[in-house]
Amino acid sequence: MEKNKDPFVASQAQASELFANAQNNQVRFGVVSTAEIEQIRREYIERAQRRIDIYRENEQEHLENMMREIDEQRVDKLRRIKVAYDSNGTQWIDEIFKSIISAD
Repeated sequence: MEKNKDPFVASQAQASELFANAQNNQVRFGVVSTAEIEQIRREYIERAQRRIDIYRENEQEHLENMMREIDEQRVDKLRRIKVAYDSNGTQWIDEIFKSIISAD
């Protein structure tokens, strides 16, 4: 390394080297134009929107299945209550009546 080397010349040489490296990288990796970047961005947004739509459809289907199961459980419970009342209703009424009359 030379002690008396002009710093401007050294900076210019370094800048030229960086520029040459940038050009080599540009050729090696290819240049992506603004239009290509915009196209990539649009495609990404479209894919993301499709994934969101699929998620919403799946979530809606899942919620509908849950509601159907809850309705089926409710109907079954009401059926069991009716069967129990039909079997024991008179006895329940008698017990309730006795507890009201004999309550002190």
